[in-house]
Amino acid sequence: MGIQIDLKKCVSCMACEMACGYHRDEGFALLSSCIMVTRGREKKDYSAVVLKEEENLVIARPEGVEVRKLGSTGKSDQDKGREDASAKPLLLREPCDLCSDRKDGPLCLQFCPVNAISLG
Repeated sequence: MGIQIDLKKCVSCMACEMACGYHRDEGFALLSSCIMVTRGREKKDYSAVVLKEEENLVIARPEGVEVRKLGSTGKSDQDKGREDASAKPLLLREPCDLCSDRKDGPLCLQFCPVNAISLG
């Protein structure tokens, strides 16, 4: 069981990221969140949500969900070195523990205004 993200519903409001940071630091510290909303540089109104799990990065994009093993870039040998550094700060953060200390479950689910996040 883990967090599922539906990018067709997501409006990139970052409420999930703020709720996660608040859960971890009792303040709105985005740098401690294990979920991150990214916006595309080349496509207008394009966004994705990246979630750090124990062993994987889950990348939810409008065209689908990709799961990468931590430590794997998913790039070919010739593309290595051209990687986007925007996800690297997420690798330093703690993985999602589904807010295991909360009886009501993950805080990001509670604060998503469009129900784009669910448990699955």
